[in-house]
Amino acid sequence: MDYNNFGNVAVTDVGVPYDDISWYDIEGQPFGLASRFNAIVFDDANNIIDVEGPMAIGGSFYSPRGLSVGFERDSRNQIRYSPDLVRFLVGGNISMGGPLVVIGHVVAGGGFRAAKGSSYLIGKDGTQEQNQELNYLYQAAGGSRYWTISDKGDHYVIPSYDVPRYIPASRIGANLPLFFQNARAGMDYYMNCIESLEVNGTVVDNNYELILRGNDPNQNVFLIDARPNGLLNKGLRAEVPAGSRVIVRLRTGDNAHLQYGVYGEESRAGQTLYVFEDASNIYMEKSSDIWGSILAPQAMFHAHPTGGHVTGNVALRAFAVNAGSGFEFHYYPFVGGLICAEVAPAPPVPPPTPVCPPCPEPEPCPPAPPCPEPEPCPSAPPCPEPKPCPPAPPCPESKPCPTCPEPKPCPTCPEPKPCPTCPEPSTEYVVYPIPVPVPVAKEPIECPKCPITPGVIIGCIWGCHCCKTHEWEVKLYKICDDTKSLLYCRRIIGYGCFEFKVPYEGCYSLTVCPAGNYRMGNRCKPIISLKNIGVTNFLVE
Repeated sequence: MDYNNFGNVAVTDVGVPYDDISWYDIEGQPFGLASRFNAIVFDDANNIIDVEGPMAIGGSFYSPRGLSVGFERDSRNQIRYSPDLVRFLVGGNISMGGPLVVIGHVVAGGGFRAAKGSSYLIGKDGTQEQNQELNYLYQAAGGSRYWTISDKGDHYVIPSYDVPRYIPASRIGANLPLFFQNARAGMDYYMNCIESLEVNGTVVDNNYELILRGNDPNQNVFLIDARPNGLLNKGLRAEVPAGSRVIVRLRTGDNAHLQYGVYGEESRAGQTLYVFEDASNIYMEKSSDIWGSILAPQAMFHAHPTGGHVTGNVALRAFAVNAGSGFEFHYYPFVGGLICAEVAPAPPVPPPTPVCPPCPEPEPCPPAPPCPEPEPCPSAPPCPEPKPCPPAPPCPESKPCPTCPEPKPCPTCPEPKPCPTCPEPSTEYVVYPIPVPVPVAKEPIECPKCPITPGVIIGCIWGCHCCKTHEWEVKLYKICDDTKSLLYCRRIIGYGCFEFKVPYEGCYSLTVCPAGNYRMGNRCKPIISLKNIGVTNFLVE
């Protein structure tokens, strides 16, 4: 993929505030409020792995893998943190086998299931109440009492290490069906508007490509009629004044078949709009790079099984792709300024709201029936007889005092010396201390619950220090008797999380290396965070 810079596009005010999810049209902008979304799909979508801008899905989203939203590859056009903007909006259910990582809020109208390691990066509004508001928005039944919002300095992180977390539409009073209904009505109006535009450019067949030539400094309209087979097997290149809009009306019949590698030009992606007027299905039959926005709210897009990308706004009825595909949406919105108000009828004005007649005076309520007599309380049962105290144990027998020794007789004094006076015999008492055990009461110590889940290793790769996108191989080995045995191998493109389940007792080694034969520079080093290390011995190589 080519992630070159397309210009200094404003990428701070993208998405929709969670406290005001309401649709409105924008004059001259066929995508209306959806120009703040990389893609809007009115029915179901599946298996998308990366959307560089916000995304809105009216139906449900399903994928056996993970999804990242809002991670613009170009550092000069990154999606900025926001305290209130929703960057992933789904009217139905979200069901994913991998983690969901979004720069912004996540709102869904139905159920929600995603892998542990899902996280949302929320900007700070500078108030002390924001943390409390985020706790309310992302509260979840069955969540851990140890769950907290991580403060990363310039933003917060909403983690989902215990239970899946998101903002239910009912919690914020959002009417998502009405939002998508009004969005479809606004785009249908612009579809009719564009179909009535006069063609003022020519299409030149140059063997392997179609050259779109026009000289209008503001807006050049081209018509490509590929009916009845709907084959679009040549590239498209515009030769028009710099800065002018390129409006390409495509007539293919029910099925459009994209069979070329490149459509449009990178330098004109923001000024190019492809309008599929009559297609019900758009098949990308070759992995293609589409530079420009696609307006086809009535069509289902079938992406190529190996990948491809659309760089611009996209409006579709539905989206489907193989579960192993690497298809992506790149955010570079259509500039707007479409001129077609003079030839297209204005949207119908809704009829005035009928005024209800005054309500009749309510009839007086009948008198309340008398309260029933209170029932007497049942008599209390007699108190039980007190039990007699048990007899005290007998006192131990006192030990007899020891017998004093007999005094020794004095020796006989020799003659003729008189015998010395013998001293009075004395008795010596020796004290023997007897230890007496004294019980000491100890307060019970409550062991805190460990927040680490045993037998699970969870972590995320947030990118590379060189600020470029690499494909990583994450491998987990078991070490036994100086022998390493490979247990898991997971590939992650750019950003994503991983989870391995292993026995708690054991020694494990985690390695993160670039995939394939990719040569890394001196500044290349993966940015890794470990969320759960539930084993006895663990090392990272």
